[in-house]
Amino acid sequence: MNKPQEVLLIDDDPSFITAIKPVLESRGYQVEAAYNKQEAIEKIEKSKPDLILLDIMMERLTDGFDICCKLKQDPEFKTIPILAVSAINKEIGMKFSPKTDGEYFPADDFLEKPVKPENLLERVEKLLKV
Repeated sequence: MNKPQEVLLIDDDPSFITAIKPVLESRGYQVEAAYNKQEAIEKIEKSKPDLILLDIMMERLTDGFDICCKLKQDPEFKTIPILAVSAINKEIGMKFSPKTDGEYFPADDFLEKPVKPENLLERVEKLLKV
């Protein structure tokens, strides 16, 4: 029996995690949650999830960006697909950088909140090549 694919939800909004977690679990994914940058880094290093669903605008504006950049620069973690979510639109979100103008948010895909379950599942399955 194959181990279910693990999705890590990173968002400082518990209501978003509460809404999205059952949608993913209904498709057989094992879902973990992290509510801040430190907890996210610890869970990523411990379990190396198959996919990360990351809110780019958390408590500190730079947290989502920092997590994404750290992962994409680390050979051990750079292959983990990151699906970024945010209440800001994709064009602004993907160009978002609190540090340097013109630096792109290095996520693999982007969804605008509010997230529709069918759009979320389509993107997750595409990134996981299901």
